[in-house]
Amino acid sequence: MLLEKSVVRAAKGTGAPVDFSGDWKNELGSIATFVQKGDTLSGKYVSAVSEGGTSATGVLSGFVDGDLISFVVHWDDFQAITAWVGQLVPKAPKQTINTLWQMTTQVPPGEEWASINAGADEFVRV
Repeated sequence: MLLEKSVVRAAKGTGAPVDFSGDWKNELGSIATFVQKGDTLSGKYVSAVSEGGTSATGVLSGFVDGDLISFVVHWDDFQAITAWVGQLVPKAPKQTINTLWQMTTQVPPGEEWASINAGADEFVRV
């Protein structure tokens, strides 16, 4: 119900296109590489942090609508999926995307709610 109320408040149509193609680095040093064709994204994500202390990689796919962006990463070596949604920050000194993310990981049966973690990232164009 809350989702439907939020969608009604969204601007009609689509926004003026923003080209997100290229590398974007977050505050932890992770790199999202976006390949943009129209309003769709593909690419790669290299996380600078993982439980083992090494980097983790994953395939990235997503969508763009004007200055809005959404992308999902399916991790190569982990049974986990992470999704980000965000928006380009207007008038920032460097091109910056503020995002919120949620990651779900495999957990034992009955502990499904424990599988979801959430946070925020700020990405700056490299």
